[in-house]
Amino acid sequence: MPTWPAEGQREEQVVVPAGRTHLTARLVLPAMPRVVLAFAHSAGDGGPGPWYEYAVPRLHRAGIGALLLGLLTEEERSDRHKLFDVVLLARRLETATQWLRQETGLPVGYVGSEAGAPAALRAAAADDEIRAVVSLGGRPELAGPAALARVRAPSLFVVGGLDPQGAGLSRLAADWMSCPHHVTVVPGAAGDLAGPGAAEAVAGLIRDWFTNDRPGVNAATRHPVLP
Repeated sequence: MPTWPAEGQREEQVVVPAGRTHLTARLVLPAMPRVVLAFAHSAGDGGPGPWYEYAVPRLHRAGIGALLLGLLTEEERSDRHKLFDVVLLARRLETATQWLRQETGLPVGYVGSEAGAPAALRAAAADDEIRAVVSLGGRPELAGPAALARVRAPSLFVVGGLDPQGAGLSRLAADWMSCPHHVTVVPGAAGDLAGPGAAEAVAGLIRDWFTNDRPGVNAATRHPVLP
């Protein structure tokens, strides 16, 4: 398992304003960051998955920072209504994005998992400055066709090979989009993207998408991600 932080990088626990509440998050920036990704999920301030520990070092080598942001407080996670309230989660992410830009002065991208996947897409629909989006499993179609049609950020949908229903829902969400997008399947991974070798695969996909090495997207239509 990779270890970090590395020398010269910034790592700290931060308190992020999000509407009427405040969320504890983990901010990690490389020595010379070029963009920062909000890893939005709904599992509190714990890690969203084992792939995260593999992704951060790879992203740092590419000049990409990370904000690990749980969109619900510990008390709220037991409330199923809030757990699937995509509008609420997206609004919190939008507010957190404003804070992140002010705090770091960097462009922002999204990586959404669990209920954070549709929330990230919905938040990106309201913000044309989001550099790119990666949706990891979850129910991305819950962002809604109207919001998905407004997303301009290049969007990647990552699904497990053992989750045909999730793959179908991701393709449905992608069909509603007009921006550059791609659905990719991680062989042998379950719906939560767990499985042998899956963490390394997901980490590589995130890095490649945000460094403009995007499978399935025509080079002529690629948008710049890193400034």
